[in-house]
Amino acid sequence: MLRQIGVGLALASVMLAGNSAGADEREDVLTVMDKAYAAILSGNPDDWDGLILAEGNVLSFRPHPDGPPGALQMRMKPNADQISADGSGGPELIERWTSEPTVMVRGPIAMIWGDYEFWIDGGFSHCGGTSVTVAKVDGNWMIANWMWTVENENCPTDPG
Repeated sequence: MLRQIGVGLALASVMLAGNSAGADEREDVLTVMDKAYAAILSGNPDDWDGLILAEGNVLSFRPHPDGPPGALQMRMKPNADQISADGSGGPELIERWTSEPTVMVRGPIAMIWGDYEFWIDGGFSHCGGTSVTVAKVDGNWMIANWMWTVENENCPTDPG
């Protein structure tokens, strides 16, 4: 029995070491998100250059405007739409983490998971959870896919 526990602990240590991000890799992956949040704020499509893979997708879940309470609406679009978005003004948008995100890195792939909040023209809009997959392409981390929820309840910032 003691041998089985020892083997189990050894395997768990190897699995955790293989799936956790070193400090430098973690910071590099989070820098991608800092740049993405800055690109959202700037509204300039050129700020997405070298940051997001055109072949990926963005996917969001939000309360369905015409559905019963609790019904969700899913919206999906290719990253290419984000890259080619018109940067001609619009509202001031700010997105930021509300807690320390979890980052997992293994070789050329990584995943970021965390809670965020979103502000429009200085006013709180919503909060939610976000999951981002990134890939190291030609030595640079780039966003492959991005999913999030849009929520107005149980947010760290009071929507009122």
